[in-house]
Amino acid sequence: MKCLDLGSEKKLKKLIKDVDEFAKKVIETRKKELSESARQRSDLLTVFMTSKDEEGKPFSDKFLRDICVNFILAGRDTSAVALSWFFWLVGKNPRVEEKIVAEISGIVEEREEIKNGELVFKAEEIKKMDYLQAALSEALRLYPSVPLDLKEAVEDNVLPDGTVTKTGTKVVYAIYAMGRIESIWGKDCKEYKPERWLRDGNYMSESAYKFSAFNGGPRLCLGKDFAFYQMKFTAASILYRYTVKVVKGHLVAPKIALTLYMKYGLMVNLINRHESGLYEYLK
Repeated sequence: MKCLDLGSEKKLKKLIKDVDEFAKKVIETRKKELSESARQRSDLLTVFMTSKDEEGKPFSDKFLRDICVNFILAGRDTSAVALSWFFWLVGKNPRVEEKIVAEISGIVEEREEIKNGELVFKAEEIKKMDYLQAALSEALRLYPSVPLDLKEAVEDNVLPDGTVTKTGTKVVYAIYAMGRIESIWGKDCKEYKPERWLRDGNYMSESAYKFSAFNGGPRLCLGKDFAFYQMKFTAASILYRYTVKVVKGHLVAPKIALTLYMKYGLMVNLINRHESGLYEYLK
C-alpha cells in the first residue's frame, strides 16, 4: 500500500486554487468590460457569458470558471506537447524536414513581396501546407497528447462487438497503443511516415475512430481545426527560419500523465537556416 504524499497533496490543492483564482479574475475582468463598453466581442468566453443554459438562465460563475480552465488546459498543454514530439521526430528524420521546408519555401516564393522583411504566414498559406499537416498528424498518431481516455456509460448499452456495458461502467481506451497496432495502421505502424496521410499529394484525414487523438463522435474536440492551424503556424514559422537540433546526449522519454509530456523536456539548439547555408541545401 502506498503512503499518501501530504506535501504533494498540499501543493496540488494550492495550484488548483491558483488556477481557479486566475480564471475568476479573467471572468470578472470580462464582465466589467462588457458592462462598460458597447463594443462587440467574439471570443468564446464572451459567447458563453452572453448565452443562456437549457432553462434560459445565464451560465453560473462556476460554469464559466470551468470553461476557462478547460480551454486553458486543453488548448495550451496539448498543442505544446504535440509540437515537442513533432520537432523531436522531425530532427530524427531529415527526409521529412527537407519535404516540409521545400513545401513552405514553395508557398513563400508565390508571394509578390514580404513587407518590411518580416514573414508572417497568412491563413490561406497555412491551409496549403498539406505535407506539414501530415507530419503533425503522424506525430500525434505515435505520440498523442492525451495517451489514455475514459468514458462512462450513462445507461445500459451494447458495444458494436457485443460487449454489454451497464450504467456506470467505465471504459478506458489507450490512444497511444491504438496508434501502434499493426491491424489498424499496417506493418509499418511504428515508423514515422507522413506519407500515409497523403493522397495524390493532398492531406486526407482518417476516421476519428481510427485516429482518436482528438476524440470522436459527439465528443470530438471542438478545437481540432484551431489546434492544427496553431501548430502548423508555429512549426512553419520555426522550420522556415531554423533547423532544430536536439542537444547531444539529451534523454527523451515519455511521462505518462493526463497529457503525454516529455519526462525531461526537449533541449534543442536552433541553427539559423539561412545563415548556415542549410536553406540553400534543402532547396
